Amino acid sequence: MSEQTTDDDDVQDLRASDGRVPGRRGLATRQKMLDATGILLDTVAYRDLKVVDIAREAGTSPATFYQYFPDVEAAMLAMAADLGDAWYEDLSKLVTNRDWEGDPDGSAHRVADGMLEFWTLHKPVLRVLDMASMEGDLRFREIRTNLLAGATKALMDLAAERHIPGDPMASAGVVVGMLAHVANHQHGLERWGVSHDVLVDTVAGIIRRTILGVV
Repeated sequence: MSEQTTDDDDVQDLRASDGRVPGRRGLATRQKMLDATGILLDTVAYRDLKVVDIAREAGTSPATFYQYFPDVEAAMLAMAADLGDAWYEDLSKLVTNRDWEGDPDGSAHRVADGMLEFWTLHKPVLRVLDMASMEGDLRFREIRTNLLAGATKALMDLAAERHIPGDPMASAGVVVGMLAHVANHQHGLERWGVSHDVLVDTVAGIIRRTILGVV
């Protein structure tokens, strides 16, 4: 994909509902709508979220909301896409910025802890992303796939370098899928008595065995 095409796509993503590209104040208002949506998702189920609630939380009117998004789903897609754009590289670096040769155990623990922390920080958006993906919404599924692609590729390359038996892509995909699922349900596991430290240690052990071939 060319740089021009990417730029055009970015502009299209930021267009208001009437087709105009917002200026600085408009972008700030748009972001205020997204921030308000994220705040409400902490206490309100996605399907129950209403435009009037978002506008009230943002300190503006439903009419202003509709200038930027046609409905709540469009705002949610924008939030998910923004998260994917911001974190693709960071999740990749979570794996690559490690001393896997000198400190495989510590590196595996930091990857496990980093993924769990990421899900905690962005739980409202990621919960919707997982739910919509499982329901078969290809738009949310593509965003989720792209979000996790950086970490998946980094682990795949690591497994290939270590000549781990089996397919490196399959190993990496299974580990990232497991990480995402566990991270999404970590608070439930903690309520069952599984401490955060034990959870990190368990996930790190799976990373060591599957990606590094280290018991």
